[in-house]
Amino acid sequence: MSEFSQLLTDYVHRKDVRIYSLAEYCGIDRSLMYKIIHGKRMPSSAGTVDKISEFLRLTPAEHRELHTAFRISLEGRNNYYRRLDILDFLDHFRDIITPGIPPATSPAFHFSDCPNIPLSTFTEVRQATYMVLSTLTADDHPRLRLMLPPKSWFIIRLLSPLMDQKCSASIDHIMCLNNSEQVTRENQNYNLHCLRNILPLCICGCNYHPYFYYDNIDSRLDSFQLFPYLILTDKYAVLISDNFEKGLLTRQSDLLLLFQDLFSGYLSQARPLLKTITSVAEQLQFVREFIVSEQGTEYFFQMIPCMTHLLTEEFLKKYLHPDLPEKDLFIRNVLNHISDLEQRLEEKTVINIFSEDGIEEFLRTGIFEEYPRDIYLRPALEDRLDIIHRFTDQCRAGILHIKMLRHNIGTVKNGANIYITPKAGYLLFTPIDSRSPVYLSIRESGLTAAFWDFFQSMDESLFYTTEEAILKLEDLIRKYQKG
Repeated sequence: MSEFSQLLTDYVHRKDVRIYSLAEYCGIDRSLMYKIIHGKRMPSSAGTVDKISEFLRLTPAEHRELHTAFRISLEGRNNYYRRLDILDFLDHFRDIITPGIPPATSPAFHFSDCPNIPLSTFTEVRQATYMVLSTLTADDHPRLRLMLPPKSWFIIRLLSPLMDQKCSASIDHIMCLNNSEQVTRENQNYNLHCLRNILPLCICGCNYHPYFYYDNIDSRLDSFQLFPYLILTDKYAVLISDNFEKGLLTRQSDLLLLFQDLFSGYLSQARPLLKTITSVAEQLQFVREFIVSEQGTEYFFQMIPCMTHLLTEEFLKKYLHPDLPEKDLFIRNVLNHISDLEQRLEEKTVINIFSEDGIEEFLRTGIFEEYPRDIYLRPALEDRLDIIHRFTDQCRAGILHIKMLRHNIGTVKNGANIYITPKAGYLLFTPIDSRSPVYLSIRESGLTAAFWDFFQSMDESLFYTTEEAILKLEDLIRKYQKG
């Protein structure tokens, strides 16, 4: 029996209802209702589940439980919770990149003359770690090596001394990712939660470089490990137990050299998780190489849709900042990029997921999510309208494959913008109080596959039909033409 049929059977017996009456109320054949109850068939839609819930007079909590069981049985437990995790990631992205975690202030840690100091409690581990990281702010070229799981905000709290003082430390961080698509015991996608927890580090001002290797996370949690975690600088090392409640602080030079050598060996075997793209030139080159090499259906998820392919040479000359270095060369590079985009639209299926609020935000502000605000001037309203008018024409002609959301997922400003294929992708966002977007190339196959699956499996009820979307676009054009 499926999870849904088991729960439904329990409710039917508990409520002592007649199957015939239930089937009649739901408008389906009695034999079909028996098959649904015994797990041989699934309800045809969520609406049928609603009718079953109404007849059984379920409480709101029971109703949610039945709907959850229906989705799990329909999609599979791992798919259901992974997609739920991604929806939560997108919906709360602005909070993820600005977590607002208070500094991990800690009482001063007092060294003894001994080069090796045992740490017997979580508090001592935290104090020693905080002290070690605080000393980096005084170094000319601080370097930090980490082998830590990015969980429970622990790592962000530990790094708060560097983040608060805008220390330009070079941070190499090796972490273990799950080698299974199964959700954890907490019904979470482990790798996605790792990504969530390190995103603030990607924009904290440090030179942060995350690397990964694979293992079975549940097996690791069940195994005996002495000191699996390491925080290493040129002067100190902190070895930490798997529960963060025991450790060892050392400044013994021969041990430091040993740990540095071991870490270098591990780093050579690990793979980059993210690559941060910081300049527009690097961004254009990356995107051009990226889109040329990929095959299959692609998804653009941006509340303000990508408008780059609609820019003309005349528009670029008019609105790129007059003082932009090597402006003519930049224009040529953008035009080459636009040519690649146009060819891709002809040869591939590119689905643009955006919102009505995103279109209105562009008409109101003239902001292009993909580019730093300092390199272009705000386009005049007539030129913004021209871009949306041509965008609408391409939607009507079928040149663009669009899905306009009935409601925003996340926020229009400072939200997640994702370009994804089955094999690769990037995450674009503009941090709060910044005028420059951050591009993160996602390198881990499980994450790219999870995002691609999410966009592919989104329920059509979330979107306007293409005809409805075109009417909405035309209404917005008329609204702003009237002024």
